[in-house]
Amino acid sequence: MDKKRVAVIGAGASGLTAALFASEKCSVTVFERQKKAGRKILVTGNGRCNISNRFPDSSRYHGRDRGFAHAVLERFGLRETEAFFSSIGIPFVEEKDGKLFPASLQSSIIPKVFSYELTKRDVRINLHRRIDNIITGKEGFKVITAGDEKHEFDSVILACGSCAHPASGASRSGYHLAESLGHKVYEPFPVILPINIPYKPLHRLQGIKHDCHIKTLLNGETVSEAVDELLFTGYGISGPASLKVSRKTNELLLNNKSPQISINLFPGTDMETLLSILNRLWADKNKKIAFSLLGILKERVPEVILEIAGINPERTAGSLSDDEKLKIAHTLMDMRLGPGEPRGFEEAVAAAGGVATDEINPLTMESKIISSLYITGELLDIDGDSGGFNLQFAWSTGAIAGMSQ
Repeated sequence: MDKKRVAVIGAGASGLTAALFASEKCSVTVFERQKKAGRKILVTGNGRCNISNRFPDSSRYHGRDRGFAHAVLERFGLRETEAFFSSIGIPFVEEKDGKLFPASLQSSIIPKVFSYELTKRDVRINLHRRIDNIITGKEGFKVITAGDEKHEFDSVILACGSCAHPASGASRSGYHLAESLGHKVYEPFPVILPINIPYKPLHRLQGIKHDCHIKTLLNGETVSEAVDELLFTGYGISGPASLKVSRKTNELLLNNKSPQISINLFPGTDMETLLSILNRLWADKNKKIAFSLLGILKERVPEVILEIAGINPERTAGSLSDDEKLKIAHTLMDMRLGPGEPRGFEEAVAAAGGVATDEINPLTMESKIISSLYITGELLDIDGDSGGFNLQFAWSTGAIAGMSQ
């Protein structure tokens, strides 16, 4: 009896996983529009591949139906992921905040190991093959490449990924294919990326890093927050703290809302303690205010803080009123800034939006619209927080789709 013929469109994290699991029973062919498989994997985790996270619960995922992510992780979660990678020779090591990496700390080994395993299982990998059309019929699917090659399959797994980070080969092709097959696609927007802050005095802090508590506020209410390192840039803010609140910030901006960014440069310190520290710094009443703040702040930061607080940095400590001291303390603990237009997909680690999950069965990843069509990974309307959550979702959905063949 002939094996079931399965096409996997996309050789990223979910596509490679789907192909490997499907190859246990089926004849599998992978189509990848780039000249190399797994290009986006190579840039994850700063080249070390943040492969997953020790705490991949559904609260770390976003989309119109967070329950979808929960169902996926219940079906194939961290335990199954670790066992799978261990079986192909890639054990994990754990770092800060539960981040998991391959023990080699090299993302380049992931596509190489997958390539070896797929070759061993006689999976055909067609590189530099863009799929322009997928036609459904009674006998299955006809997959048509940009070069007008026609291939017939019994099942198709769409694993094209999102349009985030086009330098690694990302595109909108997956969305177009899904739409052509009748699926609803929510317009994607960039997430996990730096934030524009058009307040020019802030740009003078370019290159300075600071541990902080950052919040995204809407009408004074906190809608997203993080305690982590912040990097000031020539356009605004970046670093782990910025990446963690960028999703909600961009979502609000794209919906014509007016969020604010609040930066606390002294997380874990209460106002009374901070005022006590400041008063000690200002004990020398002849010392200039900006200069006195260098005891607790890096160079250039005092001048910007004082400008935001509306106080001349050339004034002396002795000239400060109690209200002005309180104003400076408040600025240090709640620096309010207005974010500008979201930065583009070029800098984004992931994309929110994508194929509507209510059209997909999370236990199989099969389309509820077209039988034997499966959709996986970042192509779906689910995106995870920074820290290995998006790759975990890719491995999970790819494995489920592959096992469902």
